Amino acid sequence: MPITTEILKKPESKRGLEGATLFNEHRIDKDILKTMDEDTYEELVASWAYWCLKEGKEKKYEDVFRLGGAGDGGVDVIAYYDIAKRDCDIYQCKHYDHPVNRGDVIAELGKFLYHVYTGEILIPREYFLMSPQGLSGPFNKIYSNPFNLKKEIKDAWDKDIAGKIESKKIIKLESDLEKFIDAFDYKKFKLISPDKLISDVHRRENRHVYFQYFGVRRDDLERIKIDTPVEHQDYETNYIQHLMDAYNDVEGVSDVTPENVEGTDFAHHFEYARDEFWMAESVKKMSEENCPGDTDEFKELENDMMHHVADTHDEHYTDAYEHVKKVTKHATTMPKKENRIISGELSSGELKGVCYQLSNEDKLVWKKK
Repeated sequence: MPITTEILKKPESKRGLEGATLFNEHRIDKDILKTMDEDTYEELVASWAYWCLKEGKEKKYEDVFRLGGAGDGGVDVIAYYDIAKRDCDIYQCKHYDHPVNRGDVIAELGKFLYHVYTGEILIPREYFLMSPQGLSGPFNKIYSNPFNLKKEIKDAWDKDIAGKIESKKIIKLESDLEKFIDAFDYKKFKLISPDKLISDVHRRENRHVYFQYFGVRRDDLERIKIDTPVEHQDYETNYIQHLMDAYNDVEGVSDVTPENVEGTDFAHHFEYARDEFWMAESVKKMSEENCPGDTDEFKELENDMMHHVADTHDEHYTDAYEHVKKVTKHATTMPKKENRIISGELSSGELKGVCYQLSNEDKLVWKKK
């Protein structure tokens, strides 16, 4: 089956841990790696290449794709330095219950070389073998030495490779193919250790990948404190305007604006409201950086908060300022959910801040029309 770009897909995160299993603090990373099924391991490798090597500090690649379906030609992940120039690295995943040995991959390496020879697979800068338990001692001596690896592939061709490249066909090592196999640069064959993969996804900026596949470790959760900006930001315009409307709804009050609020009776409330909004912004940032896969726990938290304060929000009040205070006070009574990355850790100020975040999205409006 020809290897074509049509079967390439960007890496997706669908197979990681979920629910309570995310919070098993006592699992060991290497044991988790060993017991993953093959598809989950390939997805992890693709996610690692995408988030750590493309989106991370290295910014090594232009894009990363995972191959799907049969006929991958010994390639699981392709990472492009330059798609237009077809300049790439290739990653091949081998997930076994033991360190990879010669018999596990010798046919795969021969198949890869053949498809490069026929032009169905690009000649990569480097070909990386990925295995959760690394290589066996004897095979490591072969694989890590270009001369030994070429000799092993050539010696194994007739018995272990020729009949395993294409169905019902024997591919003999002769003529131009043999010349290609002799001339190929075997220094391209490299190994990424399981320790490096785990270490890379455990970095703070990649923690969402680590949490998805290895589980949440509370010690790893870091709150990024965002200080309240001195100047009002365009980003917070909506909830500030809703607060101004609430202050001006109090009997005998008018013309309170963001520019003069500090000289009014609402100064302290406004100061606390802004602090709480930015506390919640910190929680949002924590969700973005730490939540696994496509999960957005801050959005889930906002949704829970809407349901929690709905009845209080819909009651009638003497004015909109009273409305704000009642709803935000009730927000502090929202029950914690322990099996979440963020909600079990929230202070009263952060819970109030979620209300102001919702107000900034026009979902909680204090002055009734």
